[in-house]
Amino acid sequence: MSTPIEVQHLTIQQWMSPAFPIGAFAYSHGMEWAMETGRIHNGESLFDWLVDLLKYGSAKTDAAFVSQVYDTDAYEALNSQLLALCPSLERVNETTLQGDAFCKVLRDVWETEMPDLALPVAIGVAAKLHGLDRHLTVSSYLHAFCSNLVSAAVRLVPLGQTLGQKVLMDLTPVIQTTTDYALTAQTSDLWSNCFLSDVASMRHETQSPRIFKT
Repeated sequence: MSTPIEVQHLTIQQWMSPAFPIGAFAYSHGMEWAMETGRIHNGESLFDWLVDLLKYGSAKTDAAFVSQVYDTDAYEALNSQLLALCPSLERVNETTLQGDAFCKVLRDVWETEMPDLALPVAIGVAAKLHGLDRHLTVSSYLHAFCSNLVSAAVRLVPLGQTLGQKVLMDLTPVIQTTTDYALTAQTSDLWSNCFLSDVASMRHETQSPRIFKT
């Protein structure tokens, strides 16, 4: 049974909110290293970095996993595949720790029976069980992903908050395109070609000093 659209919007907004207790603010997805080395130093370079993640990298792949949950009950198999595609230990920790926290809140607050899963799979499972629209869920996930990384850059580059919001607004059509891809992507379609971001997550493992966990 489908959940009323207003409830769907309110639910996904709550799950994707910075106030939702999964600790998203503590993760930079390797961007702290990119900012430390000057690869991300202004609004334009931040925008280009996030566009690459959406078109060619982890954001695109993770969005496909959120969507694919709707077509199967083999959650554990999808979860194993997602973890196998993580290019570094920090990426594994980032997605599993946030995913575990997300699942715990769903069990404690919504009384949703679900195992601990990596974050994209967990969000897809929860949304499916609660009758949330697939398109709404995927696009909301991507917006939250980008919003969190914009927030990290606002704090560390530093960027002004107004410029950060402009970057996020300019990402809207790219988020829409990636959402459309994710809605029809199959397992055989999954690929990532965003090597500098992957290397950033590896380099961050030994970066010192550092603020973010990843």
